Amino acid sequence: MATILIVDDEFNLAELLGELLALRGHTVALALNGAQGLEHLKNHTVDLVISDVMMPIMSGKDMVAAMQATPELAGIPVILMSAVPHLLTAVAAEVPLRATLLKPFAPTLLYATIARALAEP
Repeated sequence: MATILIVDDEFNLAELLGELLALRGHTVALALNGAQGLEHLKNHTVDLVISDVMMPIMSGKDMVAAMQATPELAGIPVILMSAVPHLLTAVAAEVPLRATLLKPFAPTLLYATIARALAEP
């Protein structure tokens, strides 16, 4: 199974997603904003990042841009999530993403999106 970093300032949601993914056999780490996410990525190997877009300190978009500017992080697939549909569309046009998720979403959609993101080269 995969090692997944969840980056979201809504700790309860991040914790719930982490529990759902751990039940599926994934190893999960949590970060509360993009800056914490980047720090984690610099010190740990991760197969996939799932991040909220809007967060304090550093947004998901800015985190992905920083990942792309760092050669050892640029290849890590990212799924961005938000409750604001047009925001997902705008961010996806600016930074490379593997997928997007519109909040709220069903666990089955989360699992399918993760499977596709991890299967793509």
